[in-house]
Amino acid sequence: MSASTSLWIRLLGAILILPVSVYFVFWISLFAVAELVEGWHPAWFGDSSYSDVIVFLPGASAEGFSVELVPLSSTAHYVSAHPGSTFLIPIDRQAQVKQLLENNLKLSWNSFEIKQLAGGDEEISFYFMDRTDDSHGSRYQASKDRVLLESYRYVSDRGGGAVVLLAMLVTGTVHVLALGYFVTRAIYRRRRKLSLEASGKAGT
Repeated sequence: MSASTSLWIRLLGAILILPVSVYFVFWISLFAVAELVEGWHPAWFGDSSYSDVIVFLPGASAEGFSVELVPLSSTAHYVSAHPGSTFLIPIDRQAQVKQLLENNLKLSWNSFEIKQLAGGDEEISFYFMDRTDDSHGSRYQASKDRVLLESYRYVSDRGGGAVVLLAMLVTGTVHVLALGYFVTRAIYRRRRKLSLEASGKAGT
């Protein structure tokens, strides 16, 4: 088989494989990017400004209390500025708290859990969709007047396009690098072959 015939066979194989390769790399990239951008992240990773915290306020109401959903950034001095409030949620009021927030803020809950910790602290975890179809998730340790964020999640209804674009960018980059590698390898092998042929002729 001549060198030119071998080259054309390889080129045909690359053309046939390319669509399959693009398909699989794109979907793998899409899932990986979505997990990186929209998955649960530790508190130190990225931007946790969308994290929310539940505040429990005993008071004169039909339920005997009220609740608020406040940004994490406002929790440092919240309790001192709102006497009687606390970040701890009575376990026996969990269902009522969930229902109040759902009714007042029009939330669609995915999960809402409270775990008792040593020393009276709690681990509170929730994930919900708001009225704008953005999804927020927070997992934090709560005491009476302090909050320690452990992890968070934020999925914007408007962020899907960015995830797709990033997946396309990753797919394109992978194939450009792969093409560059094979072209460089082919050039190197061609030059090496020509060099060996020239050395052989010089030896004769």
